[in-house]
Amino acid sequence: MSDSNTLRNYFDKSKLSSDKWEPYFEVYERHLRRFLIRSNIHLVEVGVQKGGSLEMWSEYLPSDTRITGIDIDPECANLKYDTDRISVIIGDQSAEGFWNDTLPRLGKIDIFIDDGGHFMDQQILTFEKVFPLMPVNSVYICEDTHTSYMSYNGGGFRTKGSFIEYAKQYVDVIHSKWIDELDTDFEHKKKVGYDLTSVHFYDSMVVFEKFGKKDMQRVSPIKFR
Repeated sequence: MSDSNTLRNYFDKSKLSSDKWEPYFEVYERHLRRFLIRSNIHLVEVGVQKGGSLEMWSEYLPSDTRITGIDIDPECANLKYDTDRISVIIGDQSAEGFWNDTLPRLGKIDIFIDDGGHFMDQQILTFEKVFPLMPVNSVYICEDTHTSYMSYNGGGFRTKGSFIEYAKQYVDVIHSKWIDELDTDFEHKKKVGYDLTSVHFYDSMVVFEKFGKKDMQRVSPIKFR
């Protein structure tokens, strides 16, 4: 990919403003470049801010990609874009009713990015509402997870209920077929994380890849005499 086609370049050229942490661009491209050869993608991002991020995605992803922004600030509905492929929904990600009403209208979501309020209850509720409805071959990204270490946001180092501690449990979900004793909470996470293939932890980001489960079949090379 030429420098002119990098995500960072599209970000720098955006007419509308936004802000991201520098390492995020590499993580985005690592997990989202597979979508560059797909069609009819739907990306949803919570946290519109001034609109620059949605504009960046519209330039980076294929030209038929549908992009939906979600924000609690009513002013975000007044942002103007150069394409009609971008739309904005006003709503509160911490409200279960908002997701119950909105998700059926959104339809298929291939890429979901949570760059919203960054409070623990918001991040966990959003994941539990959205991820189970995403199709196989989709990616879910939660940004700014350093807030899991901040008491102000409901986090703290190894604090039960932080999003990081919550996300760690999905490593067990991936290995659930090898686990004999399952409690009610784990069964719930198994259901939420159905078809989860991998969880990737980065500084301030967690990426969940949903590519479906593959049969674990032991293989060995054929020996010829």
